[in-house]
Amino acid sequence: MTLFNTLLLREWLQYKRAWIGLVLAPVLVLLALVPFSQVDGIDVPSPEPVALIAGLLTVGLVLALALAVSVYQLMGLARRDQQDRSIEFWSSLPGSHAASIGAPIVAHGILVPVVATLLALVGGAIVGSAMAFKEFGLAALQQTQWSALFAATLWLGLRLAVGLVLAALWLSPIVLALMAASAWLKRWGAPLLVIAVAAFLNIYKNETAAEVLRNALITQVAGVGASLVQTGTRLVIDSDREGHLNMQDFFDMLYRFPDYAREGLPQVLQAAWHPQFVGGLVIAGLCFWLLVLQRKRSL
Repeated sequence: MTLFNTLLLREWLQYKRAWIGLVLAPVLVLLALVPFSQVDGIDVPSPEPVALIAGLLTVGLVLALALAVSVYQLMGLARRDQQDRSIEFWSSLPGSHAASIGAPIVAHGILVPVVATLLALVGGAIVGSAMAFKEFGLAALQQTQWSALFAATLWLGLRLAVGLVLAALWLSPIVLALMAASAWLKRWGAPLLVIAVAAFLNIYKNETAAEVLRNALITQVAGVGASLVQTGTRLVIDSDREGHLNMQDFFDMLYRFPDYAREGLPQVLQAAWHPQFVGGLVIAGLCFWLLVLQRKRSL
């Protein structure tokens, strides 16, 4: 565990500027755009919807960037230590090859998206408050239902954190398979694997094996979506023909969201008992073993 923590610290020291910029840059850009922004297309008589929409926009932007950066970094992790010739140093430490590979995967695949999203909620609160102040002024902010917004933000953060971890596990067999292909076949490994799978599904589309593989991929991707987007009870806000937002629906949604998120947590956790989820983890474990094997052979 000490070596694992050291390897996590290595990732932080190596990428901390990029990770900090990943969160700060979108927040600062959106803050800079606040004086030039305005709410169009709908009449909002209260600052809460404006603050919420601006905050969610911030979170969505940071989350999208974090996921894109994480996938990009994961694709390059397979042979990173061989390329920078640090593999001999890390192999000389009292630890395993599994820890040397597992720590970067955990850092980039789980910790970065989760922490970036949680920090984005804080940044979103700042952007939302600035936008609400710009639209309604200080007097309206003093009457804002901050307690309801705070409770909804806390439960949104918890829901997203759990969802991102489960989404990463659903995606793990696909990502680790691409990483294993990159480790063994170098830079062309991941593209060749994608081309091979696409060609197999197209050429043998009427065969049972291709149908099984296609359904498996669809189920894995659907599991990612189900981890992040909750099904069941819907939170709907209506507006009339003149574009006036129904504030009663909005505040009903705002105050019901903590219960909505709380009830949804068992639902997404129960989805993890899906047989294909377990099977995907088995495949991910096999791909991880291939990464470890290739690392040992490279010494």
